[in-house]
Amino acid sequence: MLKKGDKVAFVSPSSWLDEKSLEYAVAWFEKQGFKVVLSKHIFDVDGYCAGTPLNRAKDINSAFEDKGIKAIFCSRGGAGSLKVLPYLDYDLIKKNPKPVFGFSDSTALQNALYTKAGMMSYTGFLPAYDIKTSEVNQVLEKSLTGVFQAKPLVEKNFEIFNSGEAEGVLIGGCLSVFTSLCGTDYMPDLKDKILLLEDVGEKTYRIDLMLEQLKQQPHFDGVKGIIFGIFEKCTPADEGDEQIKEILQKFALSVDIPVFYNLDYGHVQKRVIMPIGARVKMSSSTSTIQKLDDKNQNLSAKSV
Repeated sequence: MLKKGDKVAFVSPSSWLDEKSLEYAVAWFEKQGFKVVLSKHIFDVDGYCAGTPLNRAKDINSAFEDKGIKAIFCSRGGAGSLKVLPYLDYDLIKKNPKPVFGFSDSTALQNALYTKAGMMSYTGFLPAYDIKTSEVNQVLEKSLTGVFQAKPLVEKNFEIFNSGEAEGVLIGGCLSVFTSLCGTDYMPDLKDKILLLEDVGEKTYRIDLMLEQLKQQPHFDGVKGIIFGIFEKCTPADEGDEQIKEILQKFALSVDIPVFYNLDYGHVQKRVIMPIGARVKMSSSTSTIQKLDDKNQNLSAKSV
């Protein structure tokens, strides 16, 4: 997908960051043979965001319009990408498709790109978040470079709550950000979808309520399957509240579809890259998740 000499753009659709935050990331990308283009407003500051919503959107639109740029990377997460969505030129984006890599708060942007432009993106990587030293987590680096080279992505460690087989388009990401799309024009239709969900630092009762919010969305009965990643530091608010695994397992019991749990995808260093907007197949009989539109790229799992 990417080759040495390709130009890649860094944009900041979410929270602000300073120039030092990207030094190691830029060096890593250059070491891989890529040419990094920093967007015009990448280091802007507007409250908690990296500049105004309009300027952040201009940077994203410009990166899509530039024929020389082969991929776009969201610099960091945090908050704020939801505010960018009304200012994006989805017709331009649809005519100039290219992969967008992001994670966490980028969930809003990536699902909107699928909804409005039918575009696939990759969730699970942020330059400033993941490359803070000269060393990169080996699991993440292998997964990321595998995507660059269109090689298979393999993960062998998740549990199966509900067995079965399902096919559908993968959507989702960070649960709290994904539910912020509910009621907007940017929320994907849930029919014939497979949900990928993770979160960090939320109390377990809030996770329960957010899942219920999704369950009450139109066409939730058309969801084909659910993949839960890692819910890092999601703890009970009060003594006696349920633990996160209990919350997720109870939700799984309330739906009659395949549900997988504890995929290495979430706010942890060891993380696999997942394709938002791609057709995938999940099967408990073979313990695999496979990206159907690329037979060379699949994720396998172990039921425990």
